[in-house]
Amino acid sequence: MTLWKETQRNIQTRMSHSLPPEHAVLGAPFDACNDLAAAKNANLYRAAMRLGPERQRFFLAAYASMRVIDDIVDDGFLELPDAQRDAEREAVLETVHQWQAQVMAAKADVDNPMPEGGPLTGAVYDALRLTLGRSDLPADPWIELADALHRDIAEEPMDEWDDFIAYCEGATAAPASIFVYLLSARHDPEIGYTSPLTNPPLYHARDMAIFCYIIHILRDLPEDIKGPDRLVTIPSEMLIAADITLGEIRNAIGQGKYDDLDYLGKILLEHAWEHFETGQARSSELLSILDTDEADTLSRLFTVYIELAAAMTEHGYAAFLRDRDAIMQSTAQNSLPDVKND
Repeated sequence: MTLWKETQRNIQTRMSHSLPPEHAVLGAPFDACNDLAAAKNANLYRAAMRLGPERQRFFLAAYASMRVIDDIVDDGFLELPDAQRDAEREAVLETVHQWQAQVMAAKADVDNPMPEGGPLTGAVYDALRLTLGRSDLPADPWIELADALHRDIAEEPMDEWDDFIAYCEGATAAPASIFVYLLSARHDPEIGYTSPLTNPPLYHARDMAIFCYIIHILRDLPEDIKGPDRLVTIPSEMLIAADITLGEIRNAIGQGKYDDLDYLGKILLEHAWEHFETGQARSSELLSILDTDEADTLSRLFTVYIELAAAMTEHGYAAFLRDRDAIMQSTAQNSLPDVKND
């Protein structure tokens, strides 16, 4: 039995067959965070909405605070023409600095230093202050994300695999460590959130996050390749190894010549499964100490990406691309059905 099949079987034994929970009544300022987080209906959001109200609040505050600045950089700045990016680069860097200052203030549980013009709205700031500011989680994941955004804004080349991994530390591993923290944390109305984990959340999150991120890149490549090259996070080393350029990827997808992408998918999947080996061992340690509902939620989230990776591996990346929409829908709905809103 292959490693992923054995792991999938073990994970599925942890998954309950309960119906998806209904949305908790969270109240202000978390409703504003939910509006931001729900917009893309991402797998992580669907997973978090299976948790109890206090964990939902922490997730929504963290996710919304990161979504705000990520959208400013990815959907705003990086979509601009070359000359306009050059003209606005310093201003966007300053916006990231302001965002980081707001995060640090929220962590310190003090008033919003930029209530009028800061990147975080008053509601998102208040939500972050009520969660991060009343927790034993450091602000490190937000600082790591800021570092990744600096790379994006500077448009640093991603030449080698090591460059990609360095980017992943902030872009995916750091946010994933927040999710690990909130799964493990206990909430007390008097003292806030505390986690009993003996290892840092990043220890459990890092490699599975990188695995999921590589699968995410392969899953979304047909959409991402429609945008500027700088929004495609595949290092040049991998493109050279696969003997393909981003322009050729764009043409192959546009013309439905998916076989041309099969070898690229194979190379990236090999790297993904390497991180999976380390990640599944460390996540198994985490699953063993989480409460039942939280272990169930994490298992469901992992299963979505394991099944996507398995579909790409078993029949080849080209075959996955041909049936991509149906595979994406079935994997998400099987493990993370939509949360009821009424």
